[in-house]
Amino acid sequence: MRLKLIISKRIAGKIFHWVEENRILASSGYTLCISEDLGNTFKKVIELDFPVVMKIASHSRLLSRAFRLGVRTLLKLNSGAILAVASGRVFRICNDKIESLFVFSKGVGPLRGGLCQDDKGNIYIGEYFMNNEHRYPVNLFKSEDDGKSWTKILSLKDVRHIHFVQFDPYERKVWVGTGDNDLESRIIVSEDYGKSWRVIGCNDQKFRAVSLLFTDEYVYWGTDTPAKQSYIYRYRRRDGKIERLVPVSGPVYYSAKLDDRILLFSTGAEGKSEGLSAAWDNYAHIWASRDGLEWQDVGRWEKDGLPYLFGYGRVLFPSGNLRNRLAFTTECVKDADGTSFIGEVVEE
Repeated sequence: MRLKLIISKRIAGKIFHWVEENRILASSGYTLCISEDLGNTFKKVIELDFPVVMKIASHSRLLSRAFRLGVRTLLKLNSGAILAVASGRVFRICNDKIESLFVFSKGVGPLRGGLCQDDKGNIYIGEYFMNNEHRYPVNLFKSEDDGKSWTKILSLKDVRHIHFVQFDPYERKVWVGTGDNDLESRIIVSEDYGKSWRVIGCNDQKFRAVSLLFTDEYVYWGTDTPAKQSYIYRYRRRDGKIERLVPVSGPVYYSAKLDDRILLFSTGAEGKSEGLSAAWDNYAHIWASRDGLEWQDVGRWEKDGLPYLFGYGRVLFPSGNLRNRLAFTTECVKDADGTSFIGEVVEE
């Protein structure tokens, strides 16, 4: 069985963050916008409060990429409020009212998978900054009041940064991953909403992950190892067995799951980001699987000619879902930088 990605819609200048039914929350610079018709039209929701010069610069892809400007990630809360992270600040947006309630002391905010909400409404967000020499502890924060206030619940002194914070809807657990070198790489899980933590694996590049995929039987991840061969792994829930499944071309970044149980990971193009590069190719990819065992390359976009200082070639998936349709955004790739797509993964 061969899987194929068919693109039905291409939308330039919009970064997708959240999708549901025909609704899409996206950003352009520091402006949030919404579509009610699956991306045919967008209307402005709100503009985040930043100096005018930053707002202007954020609409230049060159400046935005160089200085990491614009909305970094976004979480649609169960209450209907929105948390948006941009330039190190967390904004809470509710009923056209916007508040800046949290500011990271270091870095520009979490990675795309670095915040989540659990089944009780608690919100978690993890710090991400370079921290190569472990000069600072890396913290995980929790909000129990819909993002209005935050409490530090975990402080890690021997990792570089937090890669992901994700809620497992099947077993109602919170999972956290860190990186980057062997001793810094670990996957941990909490079964009591962040009060205590259990180590799934550590001290090895196979536990260096940027996002997870959950199914009823397994937890999947891919390795973020730009200088070595990256693989997709899975953790079997019933006995904790970890299986290495397939090699993929490049470090694995983000993940998505469609309603028809198709699983997706994206891989990036980093060049020699860690010195001697594996240099599998110079493309960002989408990998898809229906059974979790066989993974197929269904889409690829070549890294553009700008230096890697301006960002790695990558594919981003929004949170939420469009049932069996796939929404994604490509960045730092030829002819499709800052471009979003809607399509389907079908069987040939």
